[in-house]
Order: sequence, then C-alpha cells, then structure tokens
Amino acid sequence: MTLINSDTIRKVADLARLELTPDEVQNYAQSIAGILEHVNQLAQVDTQGVMPMVYGTDHNLSPRQDVVQAFPTTADGKPKVLTSAAEVLYDGFKVPPII
Repeated sequence: MTLINSDTIRKVADLARLELTPDEVQNYAQSIAGILEHVNQLAQVDTQGVMPMVYGTDHNLSPRQDVVQAFPTTADGKPKVLTSAAEVLYDGFKVPPII
C-alpha cells in the first residue's frame, strides 16, 4: 500500500500549483491516509458469489403513465406562471438573447 505522508502531499500540491500551510499539509496527509485505509478495508471484503449491482433499485419499478393536464391560466387566458415573470414577450418569459 502506498504511504501518504507530508512529502507526498507537498508534491501533489506543487503539481496542482497549490500553496498549503504546514498545518494544511499535515491535515491532508492524515485525511487521505484515513481514506486509503478505509478503501483497503473495503478491498478485503469477501465478495465471492455476490452478483454485481447494475441498478440502484429493484427492476420491479414501472414507469408511470404520462397524463396531459391543462396548464393553469388567468381569467384572460394567459398562463398563470407568467404572473411572476420579470418581463413577458409573446406569452412567454422574456430572456436575454444568446449569441
């Protein structure tokens, strides 16, 4: 396993053009060493016979049906959502031009 020490942190910081204080170097060295120790523990877990997970949920989920609903309008037939718009143009939100 690779040893993470202050020299390694300083080298990476230099490559990334970061200026770190001695306290930050020490803190990062301890934090990263702890993370790598945790990863090492995970690598030692016996996963024989465990199927890889493809999705984060069961495959039994079914998509809901799309339902078309009328958009809420004001008394004059304009979309209600436009009442909070800063500026309206052609019954829609007016936005800055994009070039």
